Amino acid sequence: MNKGKWNFIIDAIMFVLMAAIAGLGLLIKYVLLPGTERWIKYGRSVDLTFWGLDRHDWGRIHLILALVLVALLALHIILHWKLTVSLFKNLINGKKSRIISTIFLVVITVVLVVFPFFIQVDVHDTATGRERFHSASEAITPVEIETKTPDNNKSEGETLEKEKPVQIIEEREEHEHHDIDPSIEVKGYMTLSEISRKYNIPEDYFKSKLDLPSSVSGSDQLGHLRKQYGFKMSEIELIISNYKK
Repeated sequence: MNKGKWNFIIDAIMFVLMAAIAGLGLLIKYVLLPGTERWIKYGRSVDLTFWGLDRHDWGRIHLILALVLVALLALHIILHWKLTVSLFKNLINGKKSRIISTIFLVVITVVLVVFPFFIQVDVHDTATGRERFHSASEAITPVEIETKTPDNNKSEGETLEKEKPVQIIEEREEHEHHDIDPSIEVKGYMTLSEISRKYNIPEDYFKSKLDLPSSVSGSDQLGHLRKQYGFKMSEIELIISNYKK
């Protein structure tokens, strides 16, 4: 197979990969909703999957396809190396300017690829999906309800009586910590596999007690699972405490 056919095949695959990456991004963003948005849309904790994979699984596939696309792009440049060099020389005059531009381009490329491994993120405790759903519901302003008084109790022509707005108070589930072993420590950055190994408790036991689907990966961080499925960290601590007893 000649070079021209290889170029055509690589370009076609790159085009399909770009379409797939865009489609998966839309799938993760607008279809396989995160925990809070699922509570708002469905009013309860549900598990959204497509072909048996949840949004985290499709996120991994999205990353893999992106890496494959980058590799094919590098191969595309190699196959067109002479043309690339020729265009580069015509675009930037002077050997020194080309060297500086090349170094700058390489440094920017490397930084954009590896920066996630060197940044320090801000960690904040957030409400669960269920709590956020209730907060959004409570933001709705109550309205006055007009009710007609029964005819047998009020005279004809009497004006309608307005009922006072009813204040709905959501009872927050609070967990008593005094029965939990203080040596048990569960953090949001820990994964399901880590606490399973740390306390010698099967992962499936945690999934069963927390009503997590079996498709949940042990490498998922508890903080992400907490926001997605609406449980509390104290529930995990209580599960560990009860298991040890």
